Amino acid sequence: MFETGSAEHARKSSFKESLATIPQAIDSRLPSMDKKLDRYFDANISLIISEWGLVTRYDLDDLEKRLDVVSSEIGTLEKWREKLEDRAKNIESAIRELEGS
Repeated sequence: MFETGSAEHARKSSFKESLATIPQAIDSRLPSMDKKLDRYFDANISLIISEWGLVTRYDLDDLEKRLDVVSSEIGTLEKWREKLEDRAKNIESAIRELEGS
C-alpha cells in the first residue's frame, strides 16, 4: 500500500548514478576540435618539441644543474681574484723597489 523509504532511496541513487554518466556519454559521441588536437599532440609531441625548439623538463633540470656548477665556480674564482690582486700589488711594489734602486 505505502512505498517504503528504502525503495525510494534506491531509485534516487540509481537516478544520480545515471546523471553522472551523461557528460561522458555526450562527450564520447560529439566530435570536438579539442579531442582531435589532443590526439595529434599526443602522437607527435616529440616532433613538435624539437621542431618548435620547446624546452622540456629535462632541459630545465639540466640547466639548473649547470647553473649550480657555474655559480660555485664563480664563487671560487672570486676568492682567487682577491688573492691574485694581492699578488699583483706585491709584484708591482717589488718592481717599483727594483726600478728605484
